[in-house]
Amino acid sequence: MANAKQIRLLIADDHPVVRAGLVSMLSCYPELEVVGGVPSGTAALASIKKSHIDVLLLDLRMPGMSGLETLQAIKQFADAPKIIVLTSFETDEDIYQTIMAGVDGYLLKASSDEEILDAIRTVTCGQLYIPPYIAARFAECTPRARLSSSDTELLDLLASGTSDTEIATRLRIKKRAVWDQFHRILGQLVEEGTGENSTGSIGVRLTIDEVARKAGVSISTVSRVLHNKGNHSEETRAAVMRVVREYGFELNRTAASLAMRRARAPNEIT
Repeated sequence: MANAKQIRLLIADDHPVVRAGLVSMLSCYPELEVVGGVPSGTAALASIKKSHIDVLLLDLRMPGMSGLETLQAIKQFADAPKIIVLTSFETDEDIYQTIMAGVDGYLLKASSDEEILDAIRTVTCGQLYIPPYIAARFAECTPRARLSSSDTELLDLLASGTSDTEIATRLRIKKRAVWDQFHRILGQLVEEGTGENSTGSIGVRLTIDEVARKAGVSISTVSRVLHNKGNHSEETRAAVMRVVREYGFELNRTAASLAMRRARAPNEIT
């Protein structure tokens, strides 16, 4: 019965010495059942499909399938394990991309075994484990999407399929001002370059390609909707606007949560 309460742990790292060291170190803790170590994202996916894993310790920089790609793929699983990124890197881009992809914890490889164990316990309980120094880095590059109550109401109305005339009446502004305000919001939330035309700035903004994919329409349709040009149905407009609205709200929720973590005392890691 004791084994039933153990946390089943898988380690994915392409460096054999690091992988073996983590397996050896963490196997000493009775509450953990270290299932093993794998050298790649592809191998991690195969292991998770084969048997139940509670927590995955995941390296970001691996040949072939990267840690971020592995994280994104695993998050699509119905019974996905909790994922803690354990890496030597802490660039703003790495931190931003992994947190927005839904990582459960983020640690540097310089972390002590006690801190790693604490992170495993925390994510197993359904909580995020983002140390203050990581939360601070994230908060610095995220809160560009500070939406006012008026902005929020406008996005709500657009996403619900409300007409421009009705929106103008509700917000007590001119019809033309509806789109002036929306385009200001748009500049915060959506990167309108596609592919090679994207600015490549850190991923604070949603790309037009992502809007199209999430809304289930073409890139050209998204462009027409966002600039209120051409022909498109009310349903299509509402679908595109819902994607923009939800992304803005997600940025604000995540930034606010991590800003609070940053404000905690240094010893309050979780």
